[in-house]
Amino acid sequence: MDESGEIIKEDPMVIDGRVMTIEEFVTYCKGLEFEAPLPTRVFLHHTWRPTLASWQGLDSIMAMKAYYEKQQWTDSEGQIHEGWTAGPHIFVAEDGIWLFSDLRYDGVGVYGHNYRSRHIEMVGNYDNKLPSGAVLRNTVAVLGILHECLGLEIANLNFHRDFSTKTCPGSAVQKGWIIPQVESWIADYRASNEAEQSTLRQALVHMIRDLLVSTHPEFALAKNADSRGLLGALTHEIPMEIDNKGYIVQLFTEALIVEVNQWDRVQTLQEYEQQIDLTESADVERSPDGSYSDAPPVDPYRFDGHVR
Repeated sequence: MDESGEIIKEDPMVIDGRVMTIEEFVTYCKGLEFEAPLPTRVFLHHTWRPTLASWQGLDSIMAMKAYYEKQQWTDSEGQIHEGWTAGPHIFVAEDGIWLFSDLRYDGVGVYGHNYRSRHIEMVGNYDNKLPSGAVLRNTVAVLGILHECLGLEIANLNFHRDFSTKTCPGSAVQKGWIIPQVESWIADYRASNEAEQSTLRQALVHMIRDLLVSTHPEFALAKNADSRGLLGALTHEIPMEIDNKGYIVQLFTEALIVEVNQWDRVQTLQEYEQQIDLTESADVERSPDGSYSDAPPVDPYRFDGHVR
């Protein structure tokens, strides 16, 4: 409460509300710019309720939003607020991948463990059965691309129950079952990227081949240039003498690449091919924003229109 003893009413929660296919979500996630300090972990949840049978797409998303906006929580100064400012980031359902809270920022999902975390909800109750079909496919893809974009190891995937007495994301779901599936998805994703990157290199060489000079693949400079990922030679080998020492000099061309509207992520072609993220973000610890990190003690994941 504020000094007058009244409960502080928060503004309506801002959510995304879009639904995406796996392909659309992968593209979306790759285009996000995550602010420093970057997330360090991803949590997997299940909704319990709504169940698969009661899920109604956007109507269920809006019902969740309305429910969160009625919940009370206490900030670090003891003031009582009504209405969460964020919730889970993704709801994965049979009809697609639903965007909820902004993936670029902290949300709310595990009491006391929301700072630098992202929360993924599988729609359904998985205490007695495993997720399958579209829910499983979508979940594996979401976990895979999110860990790739954040540079996190899927082996470190967190469950809600790791920090709670709850069974979430369902008693039937075990890390030894879900993590290998995500690892396989990531391997396939990387292999696909490598094929595309090889095509890019071939296209670049084709475009500038009239400018390139042929080289002997066993010569030292040519072999080293190839190992560095340089596109090709611009000159023949040039003998030089410097301070009474003999040298061979050869000029090679390099390529820099940057995704449109991602101007701070310039990479060499080789770095792009190896999927090296050059964006350096200071890993500076800061105090959590009370509204996000101090999650209310009320667990909303069992909501089906009535508080359970």
